[in-house]
Amino acid sequence: MTGREGKTFRGAGGGLSLALLLLFAFAAASGFDFTKHSIPTEEIVGGGPAKDGIPSLSSPKLVPAVEASFMKDSDRVIGVALGGEARAYPVSILNWHEAVNDRIAGSAILVTW
Repeated sequence: MTGREGKTFRGAGGGLSLALLLLFAFAAASGFDFTKHSIPTEEIVGGGPAKDGIPSLSSPKLVPAVEASFMKDSDRVIGVALGGEARAYPVSILNWHEAVNDRIAGSAILVTW
């Protein structure tokens, strides 16, 4: 498929294509209107990184807020508090990894973005 800029889009594999089909089936069953679109739905294919192409972070290095010189006060974070412990996961890092496997107060957690 060729986009408006003349770039060719390719799918990332059968798994993503199946996911798109399921998404379309769900949307259709939910009453989503497919009659108004500028791209034929059969030309919409998966893209992006392949399966496991974005590595999650496991056991991230913890830095006290006062020592986090790589961050600005205006930077966004996803905060988690559990069992009297709190963590802030910078969105700027989550943009690259999208998932963090961590432990807080003895519990395993997954933070996704």
